[in-house]
Formats: sequence, structure tokens, C-alpha cells
Amino acid sequence: MSVFGRDFAAVYNDRWAFWGLKMWPFLAGVVAKEVPRAETWLDLCCGTGSLLRLVCENGFVVTGVDASRHQVAHARRNAPSARVIVQDIRELSLSREFDVVTCMFDSLNYLTRKQDLLRAFGKTKRHLSHSGRFAFDMNTFEGLQDQWCKTSVTHERDLTLLMESSFDASRAIGRCLITGFIRKGRSYRRFQEEHVERGYRAREIEDLLDQAGFSFRKLDGHSFGRPKKRSARLLYVCKRKKAPAKAARRRL
Repeated sequence: MSVFGRDFAAVYNDRWAFWGLKMWPFLAGVVAKEVPRAETWLDLCCGTGSLLRLVCENGFVVTGVDASRHQVAHARRNAPSARVIVQDIRELSLSREFDVVTCMFDSLNYLTRKQDLLRAFGKTKRHLSHSGRFAFDMNTFEGLQDQWCKTSVTHERDLTLLMESSFDASRAIGRCLITGFIRKGRSYRRFQEEHVERGYRAREIEDLLDQAGFSFRKLDGHSFGRPKKRSARLLYVCKRKKAPAKAARRRL
């Protein structure tokens, strides 16, 4: 079952643009302070472009990448000055580096195997300038355990949306079955997607960042303050590790 198909991409575009608005002030502050000369910005898993639009409006040269062609279609309309392409971030290949790279709204949780997350980190590092910053957020094991065992229903004039989530702690896997009914005249068109995320523990994320060659600082992904014992979401701001100084050759 594919995710972010035509119908859910349209619903997502209408209902989840708020995350870009929430993240922008924090990200803008980080970039202004830590990469003041930044000009280029790459947004991975850019979705329908809510963050892309804000980045473009603030004068950056912007590239967006997403695996869903339906999401990309919306992103191109929402951020017409950005270059937006369909690509799997595990195979990221853009032949250039960027001053800022972002991957927001728990997109990396969709990589449910550690080797895939490590591969994505490695590809990201290759596309990050030596003085640049890479920022991303992820749902934690604790967050999925606490929040992904519920059912919610939204019913409006032209849309009914049913979201049923569960979490298997033994496998650290959360599943969210999304069923929608979009009204078209007197009838409804039904769509359904199953979204699967892995709930990573902080030490797992940080071990993979270390292997990929990043140093980082960690914050709570909702408050932007110090992480809590059971933070539902963690936010990381990363930079490339400095290469070790070459040992001076001994004089003969």
C-alpha cells in the first residue's frame, strides 16, 4: 500500500501546513546565528512545500526533495521559485552541497531499518557544506508508545477522515491506518493508506549520527528546550565533524 497518494496528498496539503509555520522561527534563528552567510537550502522529504515556501520567501536558493510525486506536485505550486524533485533520500544525488539541510515532521521515522537511516544520514552529509547545518526531528520510541494507540475521526462537509494508530513495542513499530472519504457531488471517493514509522530511542539516533560523521545538539521537538525523560519528539541540529589533524611527520 503506497503512502502520500493523490487523495491523501491533497488532504495533507490542506491540513498539515502548520508544521512549517511552527518550525520556521526556530530554524531561521539557528541559521542566522550559526550559518549567517547561508545562501542555499535543501529540504528533504519536503512534503507539499509548507517550509519550502517560507524559505523561498526569505531569500534562499531552495531545493526540495520528496519520494511522492503527488506531494511534489503540490510543493511546486506552493513554492514556485524552488527546484523540487522526486527522489528517495536514501539515494540522494544532487551533485552539489548546501549551506542548510532540513528534514522535518518525523519524515525520517519512515525509514524503519537502521541501515536505511544511516544511509540517509551519510547521503545528507555528502550534500552539506563544511560550515553548514543539518536539522531534523523524529518521533521517539516513547512518543509512539504514548501517543500512537488511539483512533480519531474528523467529519466535515466534504471530508471524513478516520485515523487508527497502534504501536508494537517489541518491534518499535507504529502503524497508522488512514481511511478517507472525499465528497464528490452526491457520492464519496474512498482512499486508504497505512503509514508505518519506527520509534527510535535517542541513543540509536545518536549512534547513527556519530557513525555518519556528525556532531550534534539535541532539543525537545515541541518546546525547543531541553529534552525531557519521555520527549515525544526530538530535534537535532547537526554539523560535520572536524577531520582529525594529521600527525606531524617525524624528522629523520
